[in-house]
Amino acid sequence: MKKLKPFIKAAFILIAFIIIFQKINIQELKNIKITSPFYLFLAFLSFNLSQIISALRVHMYLKNIKVTPTFKKQLMLYYVGMFYNTLLPGGIGGDAYKAYKFEKSYSQGYKKIIKALLIDRISGLFAIFILISALIFLSSFKQFVIFSAILLIVSPFILYFLHKYFFVEFTKSFLKNLFLSIVIQSLQALAFLFILFALNIHSHLIDFIVLFFISSIISVIPISVGGVGLRELTFLYGLDMLHLNATIGVVAAFLFFVISVISSAIGALFIKGVKNV
Repeated sequence: MKKLKPFIKAAFILIAFIIIFQKINIQELKNIKITSPFYLFLAFLSFNLSQIISALRVHMYLKNIKVTPTFKKQLMLYYVGMFYNTLLPGGIGGDAYKAYKFEKSYSQGYKKIIKALLIDRISGLFAIFILISALIFLSSFKQFVIFSAILLIVSPFILYFLHKYFFVEFTKSFLKNLFLSIVIQSLQALAFLFILFALNIHSHLIDFIVLFFISSIISVIPISVGGVGLRELTFLYGLDMLHLNATIGVVAAFLFFVISVISSAIGALFIKGVKNV
């Protein structure tokens, strides 16, 4: 089954883009131009700043279980993990690789290290819940306001409950890491905002960002590579529901994927540097 994963992912991406090209206006797609390339550079910087802070968040969680590489090593390993996750689909996963390296270098068990990496991911997910819930009030998705208000209130408590009863080793880092998670997701949203500016889109920005966060949640489904196909489909159907230009959303989502791939490729430069962590 493991050997089939790359083919399943490739088949999904192919099907996703067949659906997309059947539904969008091809002539409209041809007319889309990057009017301000500098904004793409800013998007790249913002995305990578989010990754640097993500590495810091992992670093803080690992400190709780006395796994203490230098932050430089942690950052290099984080980018190597991104490289494995994005550019080597079907091979060793980035988190599995990091867990292996930490277990090899420190006296903590594999289970504890995996728990640190898992709660790190969960914190990021709950930060997205909080940000979506807040932005819904300013968006065109008014039908979800009551649900969003409830989600906004309960999300921090649920995350704290998970820390306290299932990830007790990391409870003391709860507030700091929740704050970092919100900063990380905000920087990724800023990167997407810069992509929209590069495409000369300046209206309905909150709606685009809400859909971006929704696509980030959907991208967790391990059926794609770096969320490609999943993000584009989210924008296709989400913007269509709002009677907005779905084509521009699909292009912006794909450009975000391109930036993430370029950023992940940086990890290849650090593979030799993380032989010892």
